[in-house]
Amino acid sequence: MRKPTRVATAAVVLVSAVSVLVGCTVDGKPTRGPVDLDLGKYGSMQGQTLPDATTESAWAKLRAVRLADHMVFPVDVDPGLVSLKMPTMPMPVPKNLTLSMPDADTLPSMKDYQYGFSVSAGDKPNDFGINHMVMRFTDDRAAGAALTEWGGLTSKPKDWYKPGGGKVSVDGMPADAIVVHRVGSTDGSHKYMAVARSGSYLIYTWADSKDESWAKRAVVTAYQKQKALLDAIGPDDPSRNPDPTGLIRGTVKVGADDRDPTSETVWGQRGAALLYSNGPEAFGELQKAGITVAAINQTQAYRAGSAAQAEGWRKYLIKDFGDDTSRNAASPRDLSTATCVQKDDRAGCFVVVGSYVGEAYSTTLVDAQQQISAAYTFLKTL
Repeated sequence: MRKPTRVATAAVVLVSAVSVLVGCTVDGKPTRGPVDLDLGKYGSMQGQTLPDATTESAWAKLRAVRLADHMVFPVDVDPGLVSLKMPTMPMPVPKNLTLSMPDADTLPSMKDYQYGFSVSAGDKPNDFGINHMVMRFTDDRAAGAALTEWGGLTSKPKDWYKPGGGKVSVDGMPADAIVVHRVGSTDGSHKYMAVARSGSYLIYTWADSKDESWAKRAVVTAYQKQKALLDAIGPDDPSRNPDPTGLIRGTVKVGADDRDPTSETVWGQRGAALLYSNGPEAFGELQKAGITVAAINQTQAYRAGSAAQAEGWRKYLIKDFGDDTSRNAASPRDLSTATCVQKDDRAGCFVVVGSYVGEAYSTTLVDAQQQISAAYTFLKTL
């Protein structure tokens, strides 16, 4: 995957990172020397306090992130859906929806769109997969209009489908749901696209598999489990504070050219679990660690219930990142408490600072080491 109070300025943090003294020996006599953390370019990139969501766009983004706490886990649709794909992200504006459905932002009903969330996953061999979205509209009537228009868009023939196919009736879907079945023009796989309304929400699932029965079953399972989660949602949270604990200040911020809807966001416990290959397992580990918020930026930060619980969560992060090809790598310069792991063309580094956990990834080990070193200095200011 990609958190809470007093903070120093970036300049102070950078100075402190290179001026802390540690013990060593010269000719057998104790002396002291400076800690020389390698922060690279990241020493001046501390995550900044997030303002209240007073604008419509910021409010939509905050509500979209909160919706993650009520999304179905892919592995609860099928245990094989363990490889997360894009788009798995908040959908604050209609334009985001085009990542899953071209031209969706042109529908008249999008004037009543408020926010949404998308989850995508496949199996490791990439033999089957889903894209699943929940969209919130102003009211039930607006969601009903969106159902009709979205269904019409789904039903349009496309060049990447074989001729034929179209709307079908599927047991387990509500009577007003629109389900479309197509066959891929190049791979012959079965595509089931289902859109249904639940109050002011629209639930859309696209499922793809060579096995038609799997694709059909996936859209039904996704709808039924998602509806149960939406039915359990209580009143909307009126708070417009996206980061009550100030946890984002423990992260390295994303560069301007690399920002996406997940940048500078703070997630709830269940929403954070959604960003792991095995959501229910990660959810259990987050609960065990006492982590209720996760800050996502260039680096990630978590606040655990205690230092011991933080260490337990770090161990889970290392396990989740690793595979058969991974190997232990060197800790960052003068930060032996950080653990780094390398696999294929990726490197991950993880550190515990009191009850906080920092997490960083990159395509090179040196860059991951620099990120986690900067994250360490930022977490120490919380």
